[in-house]
Amino acid sequence: MSALNTALGALVHVLAPLVRWARYVVQPCRRLWHLVQLSAWSEGEIPVSTQFDGPVRLSKRIALELGTSCRFGREVFLDTNGGRITLGHHVRINAGCVLVSYASISIGDDCLVGEYVSIRDANHGTEAGQAMRLQPHTSAPIVVGRNVWIGRGAVVLKGVRIGDGAVIAANSVVTHDVAPHTLVGGVPARLIKALV
Repeated sequence: MSALNTALGALVHVLAPLVRWARYVVQPCRRLWHLVQLSAWSEGEIPVSTQFDGPVRLSKRIALELGTSCRFGREVFLDTNGGRITLGHHVRINAGCVLVSYASISIGDDCLVGEYVSIRDANHGTEAGQAMRLQPHTSAPIVVGRNVWIGRGAVVLKGVRIGDGAVIAANSVVTHDVAPHTLVGGVPARLIKALV
């Protein structure tokens, strides 16, 4: 066993510098792969300035429009079931986010969307006497203004408009419109203070 450990140690010593240099080759190839994959499954044009921290998951071919220099975290999930997702310039969608559009989701320039945020413009019907899985979805567009920060784990529901410069606190559930330059938080989200 000692000879095996010695051989493994020597192999690690030889390969470690190669691995450090390999990232300069692998990272651009990985970015290119994610770019090609997203372009192949999107109806809109994907700018070459788009950046990826990991794969973006798609339910199927989607209606997606991106501004320049958008960045996606790991394991972001996008679904457009008859809807459209539009991101402005320099939008950051962090790891684990879910965007589902039956109508439309529009996110303005320079927005930050924290990890594990869910933005969904549709909801199941809730009529008594009918199985939930059989009930139709209702949907309404979501519009997020420019320079908005949506904190980690927040949920934004159908029909919501978030004004420019607003901040949504972590783990909030946004069910109503948010005025520009305000901080909201809670379940459901309520005004905490104006941002001046």
